[in-house]
Order: sequence, then structure tokens, then C-alpha cells
Amino acid sequence: MSKQVRGRGLIDLRKRRPGIRHSTRSIPFRREREPLRARRQKLRALAVVFCFALIGAAVYGVSELSYTPKLLINNVSVVGAKEVSPKIVRVYVETKLNDGTNPILSRQNILLYPRAFLEQSIIKYFPRIKGASISRESMLAQAIKVSVEERQPFALWCDEKCFLMDDGGFIFASAPALPGKSYMTFGGGIFATSTPIGQTFLPKAFAGVLELIKRLRQAGFAPQGAIAENEKDFSVKFGEGFVLLALFGDDANALVRNLQLALSSDPLRGKVNKLEYVDLRFGNRVYYKNRQ
Repeated sequence: MSKQVRGRGLIDLRKRRPGIRHSTRSIPFRREREPLRARRQKLRALAVVFCFALIGAAVYGVSELSYTPKLLINNVSVVGAKEVSPKIVRVYVETKLNDGTNPILSRQNILLYPRAFLEQSIIKYFPRIKGASISRESMLAQAIKVSVEERQPFALWCDEKCFLMDDGGFIFASAPALPGKSYMTFGGGIFATSTPIGQTFLPKAFAGVLELIKRLRQAGFAPQGAIAENEKDFSVKFGEGFVLLALFGDDANALVRNLQLALSSDPLRGKVNKLEYVDLRFGNRVYYKNRQ
């Protein structure tokens, strides 16, 4: 019987006509696989369409939920602003929250509003503001409070005009004609632009200059400020009328000690009021010049 089955299967499929090449694949087998493959492709396509439809519906639902009135910020208050108008800060924040566009997710939503972005934007837009933080009283509160810290004047940066500078060297506002307070004066040390506001005076060397000024005061001198002459040198002007020339990065204590030794030497003892400058840029070799 096995011979008959095997023979029956071979007689019809293996007879070859001259010049005709027959495939060794079974025709019924090919006809069964092609519809199955097509069905699988259709199922995959339907699954992809369904997934996209599901994602689209979810995005639409979340978007609509983010615009729910009870979940939107309806009040902005500003505290800590004195020199900067609180009203201007409030309007700025409100504009950032609602700029007239309709993003997928509302920026006014109490759970989704860009808090960190707003805080950084406030600091960047208002040079006088040093820090900003935004908070809400509770999870579902629709009011936000913007707390700001303003920069305090520490010194003046002057060129043709003078500007206020904080203790980190950041230049943040024009100085009034009569400041009402005696400030140290600094100059140079920034990029040449239309305005110095927003720039930092000697970002890498300002701390060292302040340390030298501090040591000089402790030694009984009256430094009035400093000017960055170039990338390497700076000068310190004294109330006594002369100028100290030094290099950025030099040790403050060593500079003060060398200045004291130079002023107590025979050529300069008792002649400070006649000095034009003392040059300490060359280590133990001190150069000086008297006023004519």
C-alpha cells in the first residue's frame, strides 16, 4: 500500500514533457500559504491603525483635560520686587503662560506649567533680578506666587557712563547720576558691546582682585577700585593718589608685602604723595614712577 501511495504521488507530478521544466513545489501547498500570508499582513495593518487611533484618542483626551478651566492658573502674584515693577514681572509671566498659541498641552495648567523655564526666563529677561522661584499653596491651587531676589549694588563699572555691579561682578543697571553712596569703581574686563548690562566683569579673576583689595584695606591702604588693563594686567587706584600695577593670579598677601617693603625703602619712604605708580608685575624687582 505504501508503494501505491508513493507511486500515485510520483506518477502525476514527475511526468515531464520534453522542453518543459516542472517545479518541485506542490501547487496545493502554494495556494494554501498565499492567503494565510495576506491575512497576516491585513491583521498587522489593522493593528497599526488601531494603535495610532488609540494614541490619537489618548492625546486628544489629555489635551482637552489640560485645558479644563478648573485646572488653569488664574492668578499671578509677585513678591520681593522693589526696583523692578511687580506689575511688569506679572505681565511677563502671564505672557509666557499664554502667548496666543494653542499647544497640545496648556502651559497654564496647574500641573503642567513650565515652572523651571519660567524661573530661568525671568532671571534672563530682568538683569536686576538675581533669583526667582514659583510656588503654589496647594496641589489644586490655581494661583501661583513668583518670589524674586533683586541684585544689590556693590560697586560701579565705568567707561563713558557708569553702571551698577553686584558683588559677583555682574553688571545689571545704569547708575543714577548721584548714587547717594560711595562705591568702588572698576573698568575694562568685558566684551565690547553696545551695553555692558548683562555682562560679568572679569568672570575668572574678579574674586582675586577683591581679595587683594581686602588685604590692602587690612594693611591700612585705601584702594578705590581696579581697572583691567588687558588680559594679564590690572591696576588698583588708591586714595593716596598712586596706582598699583599687578598681574592677575598673583598672591594677594605677597603683593601687599612687596608694596609695604617698596614704600618703606629709602627711595620711596615718606614720598607716597609724589608717586604716580608702583609696578609689582616683576616679582622682587619693583619699578616706580613719581609724578612730574
